[in-house]
Amino acid sequence: MSTTTRRPATVAALAALVLALFGSLIVAGPARADDDKLRERAHARIAAILSEAVETGIFSESQENYVTSALLPVWVDPKDLSKRAERKTVKAFWSFVGESSGLDDEQVLNRLSRGQTLARIAGDGADDLRDGLYNWLARPVAAAVFDGELTYTESIELRGDIQRAVYRLMIQSGGGDRPVTPSPRRR
Repeated sequence: MSTTTRRPATVAALAALVLALFGSLIVAGPARADDDKLRERAHARIAAILSEAVETGIFSESQENYVTSALLPVWVDPKDLSKRAERKTVKAFWSFVGESSGLDDEQVLNRLSRGQTLARIAGDGADDLRDGLYNWLARPVAAAVFDGELTYTESIELRGDIQRAVYRLMIQSGGGDRPVTPSPRRR
């Protein structure tokens, strides 16, 4: 196994360890971070990625709503990222997916447009891709816990919802106006 194959798993394990260690130390005391703002930030990043994917015909609007609803209800639309931040988020996402799957962005998009899922495209690296996407989206939450602005206990539900959104995204078949592939995982 190469170091590039182990790196996302190592990062995921390290992040989990940091959250566990600092979580036990930070459980007591008032939190200063706003869970709702962190949730809106994660939602805005996922929504930016999926909105662009819907516009280009990769995913359907119902798939977008299904994935983003893991964080906020469908009727809430806090897409408050600037256009520049949206472009950077979308570019970073596709680059990360391509890098994790060993394909370039164009190959990933081509396979998605033919009906494959991100999990299938990533193949044996699907778990690493899922963990990497989770860590990328949950980084602000982990930072808030590490900085003592959010307790570990307060972060549990939000981190679970981010994980659910990533899981939902990984199993959606690309290719345009597709129906939602429901997650077999329970809330």
